[in-house]
Amino acid sequence: MRTGRLLYLLIVAVLALAVPPAGAQQPAKIPRIALLGSPSPSSKILHSFKQGLRELNYIEGQNIILDPRYRADISSLNDVAADLVRHQVDVIVVFTAQPILAAMKATKTIPIVMTFVGDAASEGFVASLERPGGNITGVSGLTTELGGKWLELVKETIPSVRRVAVLWNPRSENKFPVWKSVDQAARSLGVDLQWLEVRGFRREIDRRFRSAIWDRAEAFIVLPGGVFFTGMSEIVELALRNRLPGISWRDDFAEAGGLMSYGANRLEQSRRAAYFVDKILRGAKPAELPVELSRNFELVINLKTAREIGITIPPRVLAWADRVIK
Repeated sequence: MRTGRLLYLLIVAVLALAVPPAGAQQPAKIPRIALLGSPSPSSKILHSFKQGLRELNYIEGQNIILDPRYRADISSLNDVAADLVRHQVDVIVVFTAQPILAAMKATKTIPIVMTFVGDAASEGFVASLERPGGNITGVSGLTTELGGKWLELVKETIPSVRRVAVLWNPRSENKFPVWKSVDQAARSLGVDLQWLEVRGFRREIDRRFRSAIWDRAEAFIVLPGGVFFTGMSEIVELALRNRLPGISWRDDFAEAGGLMSYGANRLEQSRRAAYFVDKILRGAKPAELPVELSRNFELVINLKTAREIGITIPPRVLAWADRVIK
């Protein structure tokens, strides 16, 4: 009997250790943040987002888990977004317009934090910047207001310019507001515009450049659009080959060999996206988190490219530059 009694007491003790007492705190669930259309692991953009998380006391692998889904083909983004929903991630961070559309299609409940978009309200991602109204919030780059600024910078850099080619995609985000902004600036500056439509095939870019050269364009502007992001290297190569100065909204255009870029600081936008993730994890509703407008815009000038294509950058334009690539 004594042996049986001891065995009974031993079993009870083991069970008592295995079952936490009533009211004991369970291990906290570590939130999982999906990065849909994520930049490559070595990207400065991704590093900046992680830096923003660290500033808010999030340490990857300890109190937050990042689930990066790197740039997939546009045709597969819907499947990737649906898979994230099945895994019940806590927040989806999206970096460009196409991933936003895929995430919107996949879920109406999981919070979505956007960055690198222009006018989110005009595109229909949110009801308004002040009260987004759905499950999406984040950072807006205000590219719709920059079209005229790009043409002004071209004119300041090359005062004699009279004809400027504009690469644009009618299906891309913010197309009509940007179109209007560039057109209005052209009228006031006395510049003729040559609109070159690219609908989604990178091979079209070469044909459009040939049209620009044939029609004697003296410079070009690249409007926001996914096709131009994926075809950035072709655009830069064609511009250098034809000694044609150009400007884009993305700083990596100038870094890759384009003459200049002007737009919202993408590193700052990415860092600020972490702020929205933090707010949501603390209980804020995306519908009530106002979209943040970028305040930090950056002019990047590639002097090496200027020398190569025979352009002299005026001193006052150089003085405006936030970064000069030599």
